[in-house]
Formats: sequence, structure tokens, C-alpha cells
Amino acid sequence: MTPTPYPCILCHSNDTHITQRVKRDDIIALYQRNLSVDTQSLITSDLLYHHCKACDLRFFICEDGSIPTGDDTFYNTLNQLDWYYFSEKHEYHFAKKFIAKDSKVLEVGCGKAAFANFLPQEAKPHYVGLEFSTQAKQMAAKNGIVIENISVEEYAKSHAQAFDVACSFQVLEHTSNPNSFIQAQIECLKSDILTGGGRDKIPYLIIAVPSEDSFLQYCVNGILNMPPHHISRFSDKTLQEIARIFNLTLLEIYHEQVQPEHIDFYKATMWTKLFLPTPLIDRGYIRKFINKAGFIGRSFIKIPPNAKGHTAIAIYTLK
Repeated sequence: MTPTPYPCILCHSNDTHITQRVKRDDIIALYQRNLSVDTQSLITSDLLYHHCKACDLRFFICEDGSIPTGDDTFYNTLNQLDWYYFSEKHEYHFAKKFIAKDSKVLEVGCGKAAFANFLPQEAKPHYVGLEFSTQAKQMAAKNGIVIENISVEEYAKSHAQAFDVACSFQVLEHTSNPNSFIQAQIECLKSDILTGGGRDKIPYLIIAVPSEDSFLQYCVNGILNMPPHHISRFSDKTLQEIARIFNLTLLEIYHEQVQPEHIDFYKATMWTKLFLPTPLIDRGYIRKFINKAGFIGRSFIKIPPNAKGHTAIAIYTLK
């Protein structure tokens, strides 16, 4: 029997359809083989990959209706990997342009609060990070950085209109309810702000996500872009639709170039795309052979100057 599509987890539209099914055994095996991570308790059934025609969001839901997000054990395991967290990201350099010296900044899903180090010195005392890791909170406190172990939805109930900037970097795609996640950040932003000179001070919502318009869309067996790590995928159209859904003004969508740490990833992905289709999962022998040949073949792959890198950053303000 053909499964019934679920409503969109971002815009709540019923205009969705299922484009692919990912077998539970396949994704569990790939996580175990590639990362030595056991996801059996998190992936409870086959995954149904949805596409929302209204807002262009792609998202995963288990066939049994559950949304397969990672738990503390899952993320603690990933945190042990040296490459999982970067203390410096290109998106930090771009986002800091929107932070004034007197800005009060809320970062949701802040990790170790690396972005706080990119703020003007005067703004650092007014920075608050939200992060579930108690270890991150303790580490940040030693550096005078405030982290609260609470969800943004709960935090917004007692901190309405408290911040000039709300931001999240590589977090939205992890959430099971991106709608409430964004709405809570909006509620934390100040509105109708006036500075001493009488000029409006613009409140910013900054969202950085992996770009579905980049080479990532062609990545096969990219398990970190699938549950229980990532739940959803965002195109430029989706980022534009966020403005409509939440009555925001979209100021800019910025795409980073292919970063040095992603060059091999880009070339390997585009090499394989030359020969094979790009389903979410393919554990076949032909793909394995092409991937191995890619150690030589990828040297012939050139990166165009206009190639979009891993991350897109959307800048919004309140209407």
C-alpha cells in the first residue's frame, strides 16, 4: 500500500509528496560503517523523503509517523570526532557584519559558543547562547560567556523582544519542528527599536543552513545530511518562503564559495555524478567501484568560480 504523505513540518501545507523511500537497514548500516554510530533505537522504520510543493522544503519522516532526531548519546558520539565542530566558519565572518557594538545577540544551538568570539568586544557581555549540552555551558562560563540549557521555544516565553539579533548556524536542519523554532526566535527579537538619535535600529534574524542548491543535492550516501542528524533540506526558494510564512522581510541570501575543507568532498561528489544517478542511498558495487576510481578521477574535476558552497545564509528583518 502506498503511504500517505505527511504535512510539511515548516509551512504545514498538505501539498506534499513522497519522492523516495530509504530503507531502515541501509541507513543504520551506513552510520555504523562510516561513523561507528548505532542508530537502531533512533530509526524506527523506513524513512519517507518528502517534498513540499508550497515551500520547497525537503524533509524526512519515519513511515510510522515519528520524526527521527538524534538524542544526547548520538550527538555526544559525534562530538568526539575532531572534524565535527569548527571553531571558525566562513558564515561567522559574514554574519558578524550585522552585529553592532551594542547589539544583544541570541544564538540558538550555539555548541561551544564559537560565534561569540566573532562579536565586537562590547557586544560579548550581551550575548546569550542556547544549547542543551551542560558541558558546553560549563566551558563557556569559564570564558565569561552565558549559555542556557533550554529550548528556544521555552526561552522565548520569558524573553520576548529582548534581543537585537537572533541567529542559528547549521541548526535549523536538525530540528523536528522548524516552524516553532523560527517563530520562537522571532518572538525574542525587539520591534520598533529607536536609538538615541531617533533612527530605527534593525532587528536581524540570521539563519545558516546547508544549501540544497549546492553540490550537496547530488551527494549519495551522505548520511550526515539525513536522519537522525539532519531532518530537512533548504533550497533558496525555501529560504525565500520563510519570509512569507513568518511575515518577514528577506534582505539577502548569501552563498559561500566551496571552502577548502570541502574541496575533496565537492570533487568526489561531482565525479560520481558524471556516471551514476543520485538517489539518497546506493550501496551497490558499481557505485563503490566508481568511488574508488574517483581517487584518480576527481583530479580532473574543476570547481567553477560560481559554484555554490556547502552553506547558504539568509538575513531577515521584521516588517
